[in-house]
Amino acid sequence: MAKFTGLYITGKTPAKVPYWIGMQAAMLFPVIECLSIRQSRMLMKTALKMLDWRDGLGSEAVRAKWTTKVHGEGWQGHWIPFQDQLNTVTSIKGSPKATHTPSDTPVGAGCDIIVLSIHGGGYIDGHALMFLNYFRNWMKSVQKNQNLKIGILSIEYGLSPENPYPYAMNEIISAYRDLVKIHGVDSKRIVLLGDSAGGNICLGTSLKLRDAFSELGSPAGHILICPWVRSKDPIKSSMYDVVSSIGCEIYAEAYTQNDPAIVMCPYTSPYSAPTLAGLPPMLIFIGGVEILRPSIEKFVVKAQADGVNVKAVVGEGRAHNYMLMKDLSTKEDRVEAHQAMGEFVLQAHQRFTQMSLSH
Repeated sequence: MAKFTGLYITGKTPAKVPYWIGMQAAMLFPVIECLSIRQSRMLMKTALKMLDWRDGLGSEAVRAKWTTKVHGEGWQGHWIPFQDQLNTVTSIKGSPKATHTPSDTPVGAGCDIIVLSIHGGGYIDGHALMFLNYFRNWMKSVQKNQNLKIGILSIEYGLSPENPYPYAMNEIISAYRDLVKIHGVDSKRIVLLGDSAGGNICLGTSLKLRDAFSELGSPAGHILICPWVRSKDPIKSSMYDVVSSIGCEIYAEAYTQNDPAIVMCPYTSPYSAPTLAGLPPMLIFIGGVEILRPSIEKFVVKAQADGVNVKAVVGEGRAHNYMLMKDLSTKEDRVEAHQAMGEFVLQAHQRFTQMSLSH
């Protein structure tokens, strides 16, 4: 609290850092770091529910208009089909209303690009629809600015410590396999998206596909939002971020079970992979004041040295996962992120189109 009063009451915050982040860090971190995993989940569930209600997605009936539950062998999740959010039709009463695609539209149908989404939450928390409001806004932006139809398959993977490594990764691989083998989606139309720990699982999945499942094909690319690449370097807490070093230690232990063979395995610690060569293009977002920034930037350098096409976007003064939450970002931050992500999937679609024409 003394640190809070010294830095925040006197107004000595770094440029562009939202005021409330320091308040949260100073007042809540000592409490949060004492919570059990079960208690952390209860807190997160309550917070996410409040955000859903604020964004008009609090009821099951409303969410059902956007998503439908789907499953396959070894995985389950939610399919968010493309919805035309720009054009309207005339209702029976003569007033305009948005066109609507039934949420139970088959997985992959009616889309130019399919995004396979892996949510964050430190491996121990979160759920497949925690960023549904962001997803629908991004889908609208891509339709408007890139003239592309995207659908999102968000996986409801098993959480740690009940389901430690490699459960989550295996579920993502199973879903990817079903997209390719059952739903007939070319791997070059699939973009993997992951935030935080989901970004870690995303990279681990792609490395595993490269090493053991080459017959499924490599995805078209990765969109990684503040990915936890888990380098050997220690993580230092900061008043200006919304995650802490102690929390990271707890989450990593839950996922790896402190098994030495797993802790620095390339599929749990992508930074430790002998080589990242052969991975698809990456768009990586980094919070300017997030505690994972040093490790992410080292990962970017390593990936580029290994021949991977990487574009990094740094949100100066912004915290972990900043663009996914209104409370951590400005409208300009989110528009910039939408545009960068839209251009990335457009480039993926153009590569697929050119490849198809050449064959």
